[in-house]
Amino acid sequence: MSNRYRRYSKRELLGSLYVDYVMSVTDLGLTPKANRWDALRAFLDVGEARAERLVEETGGFLLLQSVPGRPNRGAIYAYIERLQAFFWLRFEQKEDTLNGEDFQHALRIHHLVRFVSSHPGNSHHRHRRNRRPRPAAKGAAAIAAPALVAQDVSLVPAL
Repeated sequence: MSNRYRRYSKRELLGSLYVDYVMSVTDLGLTPKANRWDALRAFLDVGEARAERLVEETGGFLLLQSVPGRPNRGAIYAYIERLQAFFWLRFEQKEDTLNGEDFQHALRIHHLVRFVSSHPGNSHHRHRRNRRPRPAAKGAAAIAAPALVAQDVSLVPAL
């Protein structure tokens, strides 16, 4: 059978994901109290580049950095605010030859937002399938709940 008509998954086209430390805020000559936008500006200045795409989260941001005048020559970086550091997110098949479409695929396929969300450990649990229902309230919560409902109902006719 020929591979001529084989369809490749987007994960296969990008390959495995590798994360490499690049530099910290202090390496850029900024103080640890610098805000994320100063860090981004300094990072782009060092690379003489621009941010093609930017995804901001509470814990940092992801950016597709490219050099002006060089199409399809971009790389994805993550800035993690609590570590005050930049990381290079590179792929087995494409390291620094990414474009906007590759960035969108990488975001979706490799779930890159988890690197910069403020609660990376909990992000996986939010979307768990086959969850068990929460147990019924016990103790004081079970006793207080009917009383709160009764109070709310008594206020409705007064309005």
